[in-house]
This record gives sequence, C-alpha cells and structure tokens, in this order.
Amino acid sequence: MKCHCPSCQVAFSIPDEKIPEGKALKILCPKCKAPIELKGASENGGADRTEAQRAGGRESSVPSPSPMESLRTDESLVDMVEEGVKTALLCTSDSLRAVALEQVLGELDYYVVRAPKASTAIGKLRLNRYDIVILDDSFEGGDASENLLLQHIQLLPMHVRRQFFMCLLSQQLPSYERTLAFRLGVDMILNMRDMGKFKLILVNSIKDHKAFYRVFRDELSKKG
Repeated sequence: MKCHCPSCQVAFSIPDEKIPEGKALKILCPKCKAPIELKGASENGGADRTEAQRAGGRESSVPSPSPMESLRTDESLVDMVEEGVKTALLCTSDSLRAVALEQVLGELDYYVVRAPKASTAIGKLRLNRYDIVILDDSFEGGDASENLLLQHIQLLPMHVRRQFFMCLLSQQLPSYERTLAFRLGVDMILNMRDMGKFKLILVNSIKDHKAFYRVFRDELSKKG
C-alpha cells in the first residue's frame, strides 16, 4: 500500500500483508511522527474494485465476505483462557528465540500466545487482554522505527495501554534505559545480549512497574 502523510507530505510504502484486513491501523509517519490512519483491504476494497471496474470496463467477480465468514475470522483471534490465568503475547520472527522466551514465561506461570505477524497481533490486542506483550523490534523485518505493531501500541489510549506490561527486545538498544523506554512507549527494553538474565530482569521490572502504576490502576477501578 502506498501511503501519504497529510502533515509533512512524505510518501512511503507499507506491505499490504502488514495491515489487518477489515481493520483500521494507526501508525506514525516515519519522517515527522504525525499519526496516520490506514485501512485494511476489506475496508477500502470496495473503492479499489470500483476503480478497477472503471479501468477494465467490467464488474468484479470477487464476492464480498459473508457476516458468518467475518465472525469466524474474529473468532480465530480470540484466546480461550480460563479467568485468572496470566497471559503473554509473544511477537518475534525468530523461532529459537520464541522457544526460549516461551520457556521462561512458562516458568513464571504465563499462558503464552504467539502472533506470527503484526496484523494478527493487532487483532488479538483488540479482542483479548494480556498481562505482558513481548515484541522483537525487528518483528517482520526492519527496526523499531519501522515496526508497525510498536507504532500501533504507541498510539493506544492510556487506559488501554496501561493494562499490560510492554517489553521490547532489541539487538541495538541498551537494556535498563528507562528514559529511552518511555520515549518508545514501552515499559522495558532488553538487549539480546542480556537474554540469559531475561527472567530476573523481567520479574524485577514488572514489580517496579506495578508499584509505579498502582495509583493509576486504583483510580481506573474506582471509575469502572
């Protein structure tokens, strides 16, 4: 998909498969960081087909998805987890790293859900509640500045964002940098060189995070 920033006028492209079908996705402009809303194929598909019909002079034979098909698509994103079970959403394209992280999270009594791509992760975040989200900054290639899932999370409303602990894995960014983590909209950065200490760092970071945001969560609970 070709994109255009209405703020700074820069043009750039995003692979179609990274945008959730039938969903709106907010990202940050790679140049000026202004928020941009993109729409998945099934939302603007009608307009695209109209243009194709004008150019080709014939009606499209591609049927629209039925309500039941849309329902099944949403159901595939729903995690069937018992109430009270701690859950973690794991987003990394490295299968070996995923296995190692899943083992550590299992030792900490988390039910781990893997997302194979950004569009799946975004859909799951809309339909499920997670205690932890762990995201590799090179998820689906690129780096943190090109990570669509990270950009989507950065634009979540505060009351939604603070419902989960966010850990960003990175080859380049240093661990323990709280100021940088805050700027990126995450709660913790873990450099890959510190993977051997992941369990200890995660436990301590979550403990500090809960203490820091306890007042914020109490106020949310009072307001319902």
